[in-house]
Amino acid sequence: MLHHPILWNLIYRGSDNSITGSFSESVIVKPFKNKKLAKELKTYNPDLVIATHFYGSDIANYYNSKKVINAKIISIVTDYEAHKMWLKNFDKQRYVVVSSKEEQKELVKEGYEKEKIKPYGIPIFPVVSESFKKEETLKRLKLNKDYKTCLIFTGGSNGSTGTLPYIKAILKEKKDINLIIVCGRNKKAYTKIKEYITRYDIKNIYTLGFVNNVPELISSADFVITKPGGIQTTECLYFKKPMLLIKSSGGQENANIKHFCKKGYSKWFRTPRKLAKFYSKIENNKEFLKMQQKLEKSDNTKSMKKIHELVLKTLKEN
Repeated sequence: MLHHPILWNLIYRGSDNSITGSFSESVIVKPFKNKKLAKELKTYNPDLVIATHFYGSDIANYYNSKKVINAKIISIVTDYEAHKMWLKNFDKQRYVVVSSKEEQKELVKEGYEKEKIKPYGIPIFPVVSESFKKEETLKRLKLNKDYKTCLIFTGGSNGSTGTLPYIKAILKEKKDINLIIVCGRNKKAYTKIKEYITRYDIKNIYTLGFVNNVPELISSADFVITKPGGIQTTECLYFKKPMLLIKSSGGQENANIKHFCKKGYSKWFRTPRKLAKFYSKIENNKEFLKMQQKLEKSDNTKSMKKIHELVLKTLKEN
């Protein structure tokens, strides 16, 4: 998707309708029509299925229809727009959790039942930011505690080389800002960034591969540069960190950009040059300060609690 965003966007938008959704359901479910899975589901016999991908709700709905199980279904849409793939079995789902009240309103306008749509936000594992000591993290990474800190994700757990032009543009600015760059499992991106660091003689920088302490790193940063994926943007929202968004893969990521920029939590940069220009004057940038102020008023920390309460309520329902 990252290398062909225009194509992916066409596929995403072209399939955002009920007809394509119904066709895709049969394709999705087909590999899961087997006696072994049916036996496992019948043995486990769930009262409730919580689906964080539309595959889950499709499979649960199929086995409900075959009387293998009789489970209630709650879908949790993990992006900031509910594509029709999530909604094709809306009448057979007990509830659909969406990212915001704005998305709930849009779906109600389209004719979906308001009471079934819960605008609880995208849940992430609840973490208390006070659990992390920024100075200790910076000291461990040998970074300057007196500088602002920028965390850069090259692109999810697998990383990406597609974001390298943006990182290169940032490094060439040689700002007195700490940089923590997470490359994921992408060894090519990691090697290339190390080359840039040597070439431009960059100080106060720490490059990482795959990490399992993302909350600590986000909590220690003053702002984040990232692709507009649903999980990474939600984590930044949780910790109230301004986002400089780069290199969209199209589709749902374009919807994420629209949501976060409209809310005033982020700014999207089409080119490395525009990102570098904004980054070079970030200390006194009024637009950046407004992002911080908007985020301070946001609250995405109660999503998991609300969903937990919804689960308990659903289990008691007939």
